[in-house]
Amino acid sequence: MSMVSMVPEYAMFPKDPRFACVVQSLRRGDFAAAQVAASELLAQCSDPAERAFLLNKRGAARAGLHQLTAARSDFCDALRAVPNYPPALTNLGNLSFEGGEYEAAIAHYQRAIAADERYAIAYVNLAAAYKRLCRFDEAVRALRQAQRLDARNAATVAASGRRSRRR
Repeated sequence: MSMVSMVPEYAMFPKDPRFACVVQSLRRGDFAAAQVAASELLAQCSDPAERAFLLNKRGAARAGLHQLTAARSDFCDALRAVPNYPPALTNLGNLSFEGGEYEAAIAHYQRAIAADERYAIAYVNLAAAYKRLCRFDEAVRALRQAQRLDARNAATVAASGRRSRRR
């Protein structure tokens, strides 16, 4: 198996020039522009994986605009497009976490990890939720796994000839 095939499809979309306006707007914190750009692209998009990516990004933009009901709806729609889509599961966990629902957040993060055991951000967020519940041993284990995965993911990206960027 080649190293490139080990990179999940959803990890490739942020580098797709068609989606650059959405990704760059989110990175700048311009949530309104990201929401508009994602909505415009969704109107033209029928591929389930691309729809899941864009719905998840629009959900992140809406969360940034404090439109939490709309954000949750987008994350759920992303999961209808691609069941067990790790970024959407993680973002649902983030909404639960921000609402103080740490057990629900843990369940979402664990589903994201079950869907893709290489999704390091879910482990980081899982560690934060465990910490809030004073489950320190589990928090440390999750954080260590995230660190191992981050190093492994960086090696995979380097081997495939792509640059890795921190978000």
